[in-house]
Amino acid sequence: MSTPVPNAPNTPTPEPAENAAEAVPDFAAEAENLCAALDKTFRRLAGEMPKSADVAEIRALQASIREVVEKAASTGQGSIELELEQLKQNAALSTEVAKLKEAATRARADFLNYQERARKDLERAEESALRGYLAELLPILDNLDLAMADLKSEKSNPAMVGEALSMTSQSFDQVLKVRGLERVEALHQPFDPLKHEAVATRPVDPSKDEKTNQVVEVFRSGYLWKGKVLRPAQVLVTK
Repeated sequence: MSTPVPNAPNTPTPEPAENAAEAVPDFAAEAENLCAALDKTFRRLAGEMPKSADVAEIRALQASIREVVEKAASTGQGSIELELEQLKQNAALSTEVAKLKEAATRARADFLNYQERARKDLERAEESALRGYLAELLPILDNLDLAMADLKSEKSNPAMVGEALSMTSQSFDQVLKVRGLERVEALHQPFDPLKHEAVATRPVDPSKDEKTNQVVEVFRSGYLWKGKVLRPAQVLVTK
């Protein structure tokens, strides 16, 4: 008559864990249950207490089982903890990346708004400066209108008109000088190729106390803008 095969020890079926930490099984408890089931099975098959040598062998097997289970538990627990730590790090990294993206988007929007405000401020500043400059020119235009009206009058005095035009020209030069524009000193000055453009030359006239390489006539005035040549003067130079 064959000996009935003992049923495997009943072990509780683990319920699904809500998270990775709760899903870790209790390997030590399972090892003890397995060793106890092995002891009961041996007694059932043998029908009596085993000999000391057999007991020693059983205990050695049980120790091996515990060692293997402990190693498995240690390895599995470490792997699970490592995965949990990596998941936490990834979650933290994702949160940080989202924050950086949000900050970058906000900074870009702020920069675009700043550019638009700066453009509008520059336009207003340029318009205000031009408005002030034109306001300074209005009295000069008024003087020109008066001079032209006097020139067309039946009682016109050429000398007075000439004086009015001369004063208007001086006023205009003064307004331009305040804004950084100045006439190039040319007449009776030594020729300077950086400021003067020689469009014609003639020999020196000793009777006029002229010198070689001297500007003796200006065909078109030159101008400096804040100390730099804006347009050279066209001049006649002695040779």
